[in-house]
Amino acid sequence: MSLRGRRFLIHGPMGLALIAVFWSVSWLHVDPFGRHSFFGLWLGYILVVDSIVLWRRGESLLTRSPAGFVLMFVASAPLWWAFEGINQLTDNWHYVGVSHYSASQYGLLATWNFSIVIPAVFETAELLSAFAVIQRFSHGSKLSLPGPALVAISAFGILMIPAMALWPRFVYPVAWMSLFLILDPVNLALGRPSIASDIRRGDWRNVAAFALGALVCGWFWEMWNFRALPKWEYAIPYLGFARVFEMPVLGYLGYLPFGLEVYAGYHFLTGWFSSDVKN
Repeated sequence: MSLRGRRFLIHGPMGLALIAVFWSVSWLHVDPFGRHSFFGLWLGYILVVDSIVLWRRGESLLTRSPAGFVLMFVASAPLWWAFEGINQLTDNWHYVGVSHYSASQYGLLATWNFSIVIPAVFETAELLSAFAVIQRFSHGSKLSLPGPALVAISAFGILMIPAMALWPRFVYPVAWMSLFLILDPVNLALGRPSIASDIRRGDWRNVAAFALGALVCGWFWEMWNFRALPKWEYAIPYLGFARVFEMPVLGYLGYLPFGLEVYAGYHFLTGWFSSDVKN
């Protein structure tokens, strides 16, 4: 058996087992395991997707750079805490079933759970990139994006933060694009991987892969959250109708720019130390 096959047998079934166990205890509310199932469930998802990528491509995020793979978990928590900070302005979601945790317990558990966001989205984007449909975006329209335009884009992203504080009921959708608008031009200026550099070359593969990758993750986030406890619930002005699980159907559109924010946020955070994982 090839090395690729052996690795698939190791962490693919391991991931499936984690999903089976933690999905069950989560939805059946088997305490205390059900209350602490989120990380294990998503680690299972990440390992399964990584194994499929390895099977299709002969390499994966985990096998290509184990250190970079671990770094994704480290960078993920501060990135999602930034979104928790933005949510203090918009109050679009809240958590149910966390009142019995102390502040320190909540902070530690939340940080642990938030650590799966970047690796989940990156793994899914890499899986989608293994299909020909994403590769068709490699020769798209080129956007010049001169320096002044990028400065204006970043400035607009910055201005959206106080705008959300002043008019949260109207401006809240920009929560899912403001960090990308701020950080991606900075990454380009610092010579790090960026969406702006890609589309200057007419390469839209990362745009497609990360936008759709986050949407796929969003489906699983919302599905696994639906019968979990603790869980999150939404309070979205004007667009809170036609819910699929807890999320209003139009809310899923927010996952598309969120995928680009994950890409920009990862390279912004890790660019100060390392750049082991490139997409």
